[in-house]
Amino acid sequence: MKTTLLLSGLAAALFLAQPATAQWSANAQQNLAVRDAAGASEVTPLTAPAPAGGTYVSWFEQRGAGYDMRLQLLDAAGNAQFGAAGLLVSNQPQASSLYRYDLKADPQGNALLAFQDMRSGAMQPVIYKISPTGQQLWGANGIALTDARATSGLSPVIGVTAAGNVVVGWNASGTGIPKWVACQKFTPAGVAAWTAVRRVEDAVKRYSRPGFVATGTDDVLMSYVEETGSGLGVSTMFAQRLAANGDAVWTSPVRVSDKTIGFAFFPEILADGSGGFYSLFNSGNPANANLGDAYVQRVSSSGALWNATGTEALTGTATTRFAGKLELVAARNELWAAINVRDLSQGSSGMALQRFDLSTGTAQLGATGATVQPVSSTYYSATGLRDVGDGLVLVYTENTSALNRILKATKLAYATQQPAWTAGAVTLAGTTSEKLNYSTGAFAAGQLVTVWEDARQDRGIYAQNLSAAGLLGPVTATRGPRAALPLALYPNPGPAATLRLQLPLPQQVTLRLTDMTGRLVQLRSVPLPAGVQEVPLRADELAPGLYLVQTEVAGQPLRATWAKQ
Repeated sequence: MKTTLLLSGLAAALFLAQPATAQWSANAQQNLAVRDAAGASEVTPLTAPAPAGGTYVSWFEQRGAGYDMRLQLLDAAGNAQFGAAGLLVSNQPQASSLYRYDLKADPQGNALLAFQDMRSGAMQPVIYKISPTGQQLWGANGIALTDARATSGLSPVIGVTAAGNVVVGWNASGTGIPKWVACQKFTPAGVAAWTAVRRVEDAVKRYSRPGFVATGTDDVLMSYVEETGSGLGVSTMFAQRLAANGDAVWTSPVRVSDKTIGFAFFPEILADGSGGFYSLFNSGNPANANLGDAYVQRVSSSGALWNATGTEALTGTATTRFAGKLELVAARNELWAAINVRDLSQGSSGMALQRFDLSTGTAQLGATGATVQPVSSTYYSATGLRDVGDGLVLVYTENTSALNRILKATKLAYATQQPAWTAGAVTLAGTTSEKLNYSTGAFAAGQLVTVWEDARQDRGIYAQNLSAAGLLGPVTATRGPRAALPLALYPNPGPAATLRLQLPLPQQVTLRLTDMTGRLVQLRSVPLPAGVQEVPLRADELAPGLYLVQTEVAGQPLRATWAKQ
């Protein structure tokens, strides 16, 4: 598995190239090349939302026996803002192996990029903050993430609190000491907020693989695993809430599931909009522990679970199942999972969708879910699942040989799970080449953007956009079938705000707040009677800044931009 490596050493004066003109391609055979330099390999891309519907893309680029770390900003039209080669973030020395790393965006639209290099002679994680204009806001060399007890650190992960502070966790290890999770918090200016590194540690047990979601004003929920057994062993998932000062809030950590996960599986968590998270993970079938299966679990902001195990996404022993992707459709109060389904020999595959009740975790589409592609020798694998306002878009690969594959997408109706596009599926990348490491961003500026590693030349980074109507190339569509009307919200600007709504009938109103990067910061569902209603906006936990407030009344989308003071 590839992960993070390099770190930066840029000159004090940074030359920022003029934006390159490329723009989105309408031809699935000629996708936008984010970076594909002849004779060099560019690998392991990640994406994060950027201002005005743009997309940050990071990758490692081969340099001799090692790699550089680079970053690009694509605007909504697909134009590169950091020059054709992207911004050189780091060319510090590193090992020949790559490890997991992380890319996030903060509420101001800056990129946060954490990885590791060997500038100190051993693996050491670092973090950079880069503005939309390419400025290194935390210095040309970033901030080294250190723990006095550690001799090395790997795979840093970033969390951004509602107050705009940044928490970073990583796998730490030292001579004669079991592996542990180390954490540090930074202010927006890059100043360490905790006087000492916080650790999840034990004299005997091994801990690793942290993940974060924001909760409360300045807290985070942290997921992590305990590695058990000899050799490769297995892992048990836990969660803990960390207060603003880094102290553990819960007396004991919460075990996410009584199931274990494999030694190589990294749990992916999805914010639930209420300070908790959902997790989709692989484990064993309840009837046969050696048969792969997929489960979904919720951990609330208070540590409550759906149940001790989580919900088995699909049931039965006729197939083996593997985690695909999760998506929360906040406007409909629905959680969806795309599951990869294979025959027992794993020589054939298909895909299915499952929907979950948010309160109980109950699977709502039956034992086999909604079949998207039946199990067949045409090998399919789900790589992205996104809500586009009037349906779900599933991005997936279709193998053309043992290594080569094409990239496709299909839009599925919420109610019927049937294809919504006339063609059924749309090809995003039609070149029959090896493709790896996919990342599909959230629906923004009327489109989805998918980025991946592609070996069509040697190895490079490519991207393609897709509208909600299934079109490639320039997009002018708005989110959903109806344009949003202004939402009455006052005072604006102000330290708090009230929404005024005119309801023709009693309705459950869902309020959704996102920051300017598209990150969901608050989700509420309020039952209201008919007539003119006023709903106070819960703003005490939000940092000052701009927020997009969205809701829907009788099927009509409403939205407003609110400035919190």
